[in-house]
Amino acid sequence: MKTIAVVSTTGGAGRTTVAATLAVLLARRGRDVVAIDFDWQNMLGAWLGLDALAPRGIGEALCCTSDASSAWHEHTWRNDDGVLFVPHGQLTLDEAAACDARLAAHPQWLRHAIAQIALPASGVAVIDTPRYPSRQAQQAACAADLVLCVCPPDPAACATFVAHLPALLDACRDVRIVVNRLNPAREMQRDVLAMLRAAAGGLPVAQRIHMEAALPEAFARGAWLMDEAPHTQASHDLHGLAHHVDAWLPALEPSIAA
Repeated sequence: MKTIAVVSTTGGAGRTTVAATLAVLLARRGRDVVAIDFDWQNMLGAWLGLDALAPRGIGEALCCTSDASSAWHEHTWRNDDGVLFVPHGQLTLDEAAACDARLAAHPQWLRHAIAQIALPASGVAVIDTPRYPSRQAQQAACAADLVLCVCPPDPAACATFVAHLPALLDACRDVRIVVNRLNPAREMQRDVLAMLRAAAGGLPVAQRIHMEAALPEAFARGAWLMDEAPHTQASHDLHGLAHHVDAWLPALEPSIAA
């Protein structure tokens, strides 16, 4: 099983949207997929089909100091596309502080939790994280085989990405960029993309995802952009990202005819 951490160095980059969509599209390609919400905002479930924020999940196990830390297994569920989902759950401020302290004391906590998930070699765990740097995002990057850094083409996102890139590369040798919410008509964005390519020093760009007004409308209806507006550029871009990751993953075992 491979692990992918989806991170960003600025808020509002579309990290959770990318993580959820990637998990669903990989599942539709026949992959065994588990999506892990390691972000205290607890929003990944909303994208994957929950009607309300999950009250319990991996965050509760993290702030628990007893041997019951594996109780998060009891709160997983599978969505209509076959993605096994591990919610974060809702925490109080004190519980969130306890989580940070636990992660500081146990730098391999998430890696060990992921090791408890039994998926075949061709399977994949997709982790949604809070903004980098944070203890959750750092543990996700260290546990990952691949880090996808979601970066909007704006100067602040470019500057913070470049500032934190050395630490990301220390955590995971394979870091790739996902440029999100691209509007080629804006000259500033073209300039920022050129700056990003130069500053990243040849770091691979996994995909450019164009801005699409239909995306929030599809989300509000509980649908996927790829189904609601399959011919949009953003839909093609999201399929392109899934194809990029699918090609990186180990080959699927051929099915055996009955």
